[in-house]
Amino acid sequence: MAQKEIPEDWRKDVLAVLATEDPKQVVWEPLGRTRYEADFYPDWPYEVNTSFRAFLEQAKPTGCPIQMDRPPGETWEFLFIHKTRKAYGKILLTKDRKRILIFSAHRPLKAKLSCES
Repeated sequence: MAQKEIPEDWRKDVLAVLATEDPKQVVWEPLGRTRYEADFYPDWPYEVNTSFRAFLEQAKPTGCPIQMDRPPGETWEFLFIHKTRKAYGKILLTKDRKRILIFSAHRPLKAKLSCES
């Protein structure tokens, strides 16, 4: 299976949440934040938002849909560039489409995404 184009409605809603810069709406999963801080020290976690926006605002960004056990919502994983370095991202948009949970924003641990053969 190959990467798919990330749906425009998901991207639009994630971009709207990122634009709020509200820590109650843009939430980090603790392990994801720890990995980000280890890989991109001395960057602050909010600094990755610019890179997420640049990736999601592209004409046809691609990634893989991911089934997460919790919380309910729609999750996508993708590869993007953060400050000239390749990075792996995984973001969940909650069912109410008003919050995101950042699971990952770190250097890739594997060469391919989960949906690639």
